[in-house]
Amino acid sequence: MRGRIIGLSLAAITFVIFLTAKVSVSADGFDANFYANKYPDVVAALGNDPAVLYNHYITYGIKEGRSQNQQEDTAKYQAALAGGAAPTQQAAPANEPVNGLPYSTYVDVDIDGQCMTYYENGQVALQSPIVSGNPNRGNGTPRGTYTIQSHIAGKNLVGPTWNVWVDRWMQFTPNPCHIGLHDASWRSSFGGEIYKTNGSHGCVNLPHDTAVALFDRVNVGTPVVVH
Repeated sequence: MRGRIIGLSLAAITFVIFLTAKVSVSADGFDANFYANKYPDVVAALGNDPAVLYNHYITYGIKEGRSQNQQEDTAKYQAALAGGAAPTQQAAPANEPVNGLPYSTYVDVDIDGQCMTYYENGQVALQSPIVSGNPNRGNGTPRGTYTIQSHIAGKNLVGPTWNVWVDRWMQFTPNPCHIGLHDASWRSSFGGEIYKTNGSHGCVNLPHDTAVALFDRVNVGTPVVVH
């Protein structure tokens, strides 16, 4: 009987450790869409502009115990069940216009050239070939001027025929159209005419290292120009 009790105790401890380890993964990055849906009181007072919501989170939301994304919200719930504390997240600095020019720092996505260029203070800081949405299957990446809505390290992208993990997710279209920049480790090549025959479902696929580098430079509110 004593051995059985010890065994059950060890199992319980293992379960708690598992939960603690699991919730600490990928619970970072502000998601403006989640924040707006989770906290309608904030939207009622301030509207749903991503940059405004982000500013509310870093100014008031953290102190009020609000969650910045679904992962963090789930982490808090799991931690409460396990009797522990959820991992705390450090908010990244807000993206601000430079010299009054809002597009001196922005992400440029050239569909025809299949190239992503990140301009920082008017200078090319990062550039890479991409694979955008397949226009021949009705999945062409929408052109226009957007801002990054979600900035999340680690996310499952789920759709009618896909369920894939990406390490860096930067959604730039507002809901319900979930289009973003992200790494695509399943691809061995980028650029050229790939998008016309083996393009994405609308997202901008980036090499892994490029996605990580871009993620570290941009934030919620960074303009994204797709042309």
